[in-house]
Amino acid sequence: MKRLFSTFSILLLLNTFLLAQTRDLESLVNLGNDFIKIEDYKSALEKFEDALQSLPTYAPALDGKARVLILMEDYRQAEKTIDNAMEFNSDYAPFYLTRGKAYFHRGKFKDALNDFNRGIDLIPSQNNKILKSEFFVNRGATHQKLMNFDQALEDYSKTIQLNPNNPNTYFYRGALYYENKNYTEAMDDFSKVIDIDPQNPFAFYNRGMIYLKLQEEDKACDDFHKACELGNTNACKMVVSRCIEL
Repeated sequence: MKRLFSTFSILLLLNTFLLAQTRDLESLVNLGNDFIKIEDYKSALEKFEDALQSLPTYAPALDGKARVLILMEDYRQAEKTIDNAMEFNSDYAPFYLTRGKAYFHRGKFKDALNDFNRGIDLIPSQNNKILKSEFFVNRGATHQKLMNFDQALEDYSKTIQLNPNNPNTYFYRGALYYENKNYTEAMDDFSKVIDIDPQNPFAFYNRGMIYLKLQEEDKACDDFHKACELGNTNACKMVVSRCIEL
């Protein structure tokens, strides 16, 4: 009985230790994600590396590290990080989202498509709608690059169903409509981006271009002025060339 109690005590202590370690790792990853939000990528990378020093196979930290590398435009290293991570955990869906994004940025669209498909298959149908919506919007963007326009629109619609407040979805779909000269639909989508993210210079610029197509010069100039204020250099050029009265 004494030995049984002793074994139970050891297991309890071990479980407590592992729980505390997991909480510490989660805190580091959360800090890393917070640094990403404020675009302090160096600090974010440090937090993910701190977590990996404690547990080198910790999937959220490995994925976080790769996401930061993508934001720092080190796409090859991001791919390598996920490739190595998959040796320990090939069923962790976010790995496929992150590596798919790295492939996308390198123009490896078919590889990206394969990863997005695999990741979607790994997510239970009713669970984690936000993650699934990220897969669909990125797969839609990949279909768009491959000129699979119907599939792209289908994926964007699925994304909006799962997460109607993701401005990227409306932006990508607006760009697709614009490419196909569906200017009314494109304008609706860029306006939706502005509603969700009123500091998005690209949405103002693109909507301004649509106003030009529709020969609504004043409205176009209003959007170009706003986009220029928000830092879009192309919009500033349009202001100088089209919107300043000499």
